[in-house]
Amino acid sequence: MGAECGVQVAVLADLMEAATPLEKSQLPELNRENVATIVYTSGTTGRPKGVMLRHGNLLHQTGLRLSPTRPYEESDPIPGHTMVALLPVWHITERTFELWMITRGCRVVYTSVRHFKNDLAKHQPEWLVLVPRVLEKIATGVQDKFNGGSAAVKILSKFFTSVGQKAAKQKKIVNGLVVGDEKPGPLEALSAKTALAAMGVVNAVGNKLVWSKVQEGFGGNLKAIICGGSALSGSLETFFETAGINILVGYGLTECSPLLSYRRGDDNLVTAGCVGKPAYDTEVRVVDPEALVTGGSTPPPLPDGQAGVVLGRGPQVMLGYYKNEKATAETIDPNGWFNSGDLGRINPATGDLILTGRAKDTIVLSNGENIEPTPIEDAILGQSSLVDQVMLTGQDGRRLVAIAVLSPNELANAGFIKDSKTSKDLQTAVDKVNDPKAVMEECKEELELLRSFSEKLREDKSIRSQLMSDVSEATSTFQKWERVGDIFYTLEPFAMANGLLTQSYKVKRNVVTERYESEL
Repeated sequence: MGAECGVQVAVLADLMEAATPLEKSQLPELNRENVATIVYTSGTTGRPKGVMLRHGNLLHQTGLRLSPTRPYEESDPIPGHTMVALLPVWHITERTFELWMITRGCRVVYTSVRHFKNDLAKHQPEWLVLVPRVLEKIATGVQDKFNGGSAAVKILSKFFTSVGQKAAKQKKIVNGLVVGDEKPGPLEALSAKTALAAMGVVNAVGNKLVWSKVQEGFGGNLKAIICGGSALSGSLETFFETAGINILVGYGLTECSPLLSYRRGDDNLVTAGCVGKPAYDTEVRVVDPEALVTGGSTPPPLPDGQAGVVLGRGPQVMLGYYKNEKATAETIDPNGWFNSGDLGRINPATGDLILTGRAKDTIVLSNGENIEPTPIEDAILGQSSLVDQVMLTGQDGRRLVAIAVLSPNELANAGFIKDSKTSKDLQTAVDKVNDPKAVMEECKEELELLRSFSEKLREDKSIRSQLMSDVSEATSTFQKWERVGDIFYTLEPFAMANGLLTQSYKVKRNVVTERYESEL
């Protein structure tokens, strides 16, 4: 047939037999020490730096196990599993976990914010990799549905949420996981087992009526959500634990490919700030920040439980910053220890790393008190349903000030916005500004609407009174100087479109502070 058409036809088997092997491979001669990629940091406070990652850095990460003590097929990705990818592919967490999935014969399905919900239902993934901001939006969406339902739905959802949270806490005690810095004793475990049995039927009903719907929303096959990129608040930890969604939090940075430590499926200590134990062949050390000197020796580790700067050393640490030897020397000491710039401590009972803040985020008041804002911000988010985002400021001032982004839906549910059309228009505007693909020029009308209505809301003293009450309750267990003295609130979100959020969903603290400086 081919000959009749003037086309030369060859049989593959004949070509293979006639072929002669190449004397030398034409593949590039690479090894683990060669640079594989240069990834630029998000630049929350300064100019982005090019992080040079080697092939060996990435290979270390692809070899990690989620649950080292369990059979592989029960706890880790296997051929045929699916990961739905929402994060941008240049994000180091996303890129590494895509490699991690592909090396295991799994498939990766790319989605977007717009199609995420439908793609979860369509592809029913076993695995997701998300950042805390996305988890916040999911949790808020579920809670909005609860609050927007009938009176009976509201009552039942609150009741089953309360029971579920208590059951989750008792289950941890029964399983020997700490709730605090001390392991539960035999009597505490027995008491928890009794309480858990008493709640068993009610909690099972709650799972069937409420939380199974949340699980189905993820496709019904979800084994775990890998979460990284920034700290996960205690309120989100509690919400997803109650919902029966397994979240494994990892900690690291672009400079570490990214994982330094992570929570295992077989050792998952679910508590605020916990990022698990060091990855394979990795060392983590917490040191006194005052002892760190560029080019000097590595400070000794602080006693477990004492907070300091987190250092890491292992095969995942970068080669250095591209064409920036000075920054490299400031970050990696002569012994190979990487200075993360994060603050943390080692849990005395378990050896898990607990993050407490960011060294550069530390707020120093005029009285000299040093304050780590992250735990306080997490407490506020967990206490106030009105607050969607919050950031503390107050450097060199007499007191802390909270800049809070409020939720139009929650303001309407609480009766602060009376007109339903107005609240819907405001929420639509918020959603558009929050879209990662949105740009400033496309959101001018929405931003103007949110800013003008925010001015009206700030005239309502009852809103401020409610917020201050929530904040006071949230910070009641903190030191006196760690309590918020004032609050500024707005409907305009910290978003990429208005330049207040990095592309890895981290708040640009210095930019937000400058933006609202005249208002505070």
